[in-house]
Amino acid sequence: MLEQIVNMYKQYPLALTGCRARSKDLAYDVCEYNILLLEDTSISSNALQHYDNPYANYEGNAINKRLDRQAGSGSSINSSSSSSRSSNSKSDEYIYMDDGSIARMHRISSRSSKTVERVMLLDGMVILNDVNSRLSMLEANIASIARRVKISRARSLMVDAFFYASNAMHVSDALEASFWLRSAACSYMEAHILSNGSIPMPSHILAQMRMLSDINTSTITECLGLEHANRSSVARAMRALMHILAASNYSSRLAMAVVRKKVEYLSSMGMYTDAYAYICYICREFVKSKGISIGYLGRIPEYDMLSIAMNLSSDHLHTSRLADKLVALCKARLNAY
Repeated sequence: MLEQIVNMYKQYPLALTGCRARSKDLAYDVCEYNILLLEDTSISSNALQHYDNPYANYEGNAINKRLDRQAGSGSSINSSSSSSRSSNSKSDEYIYMDDGSIARMHRISSRSSKTVERVMLLDGMVILNDVNSRLSMLEANIASIARRVKISRARSLMVDAFFYASNAMHVSDALEASFWLRSAACSYMEAHILSNGSIPMPSHILAQMRMLSDINTSTITECLGLEHANRSSVARAMRALMHILAASNYSSRLAMAVVRKKVEYLSSMGMYTDAYAYICYICREFVKSKGISIGYLGRIPEYDMLSIAMNLSSDHLHTSRLADKLVALCKARLNAY
């Protein structure tokens, strides 16, 4: 399969990235092959050495002031500096290979200002074809800022988790409160994994969290409602998720096939909690792409299916208690950065 990709794009520098490159022990047989493709030919280190930190407004005491000022005031689901991108975009495409596997192409430019995206893709990559050593040069140039970028991104995600958990405490609708709590838990996991130097991988995110032996993992799993995960609930959630993705044209056909294969695989292996965490993550990304603000979630056409896919809870009091606990955890993490 990799040989086919190299032959198709032999004029470009290519690398295998994602779970099949970074963590073969975590990768599933059904996981797609994430391929990084470097489109341009020049490698300049100037933008990397003097890059404009996209999360500079979170540095130092500024973050605590922002938390104190905005706690409880609500935020939109796309408050993170990095927004979702449709799988149909030019820089992110899926290809069905001869052996039945699926490749996901990530096109990047060395001159791109998307430093965070490049750090995430380059991390742990396995070079397949390096025309004039361009990928090696880019990897060397970006290595000096990679750790700093990860911490900045982790801080941003933890701020999101704080805001989402705060929303869960203040929104009047019980199901929407549960959605914000689930979203907060997803952002917390991403932030914690990144702050420990790893790249979050959506379908493996719960396994990555467990590997960190975080004493707060039980709280996060409770916020996600994973105690209700079983074969039938996962099957019901997957049907709802597929309905959401198909009806909204959020994902391409092949992207949806990847999601379905992963959920079915996790369920067949009895990994119901992992499947549910993955579904919650995708649902959060879907809502993030719509830029929904607190109090408006119920207005989207997919709301009913979303409540099924994420198994949203109607127990408002329980949700508020968990949200309060998660807010405290987020504050502690932010103070530690």
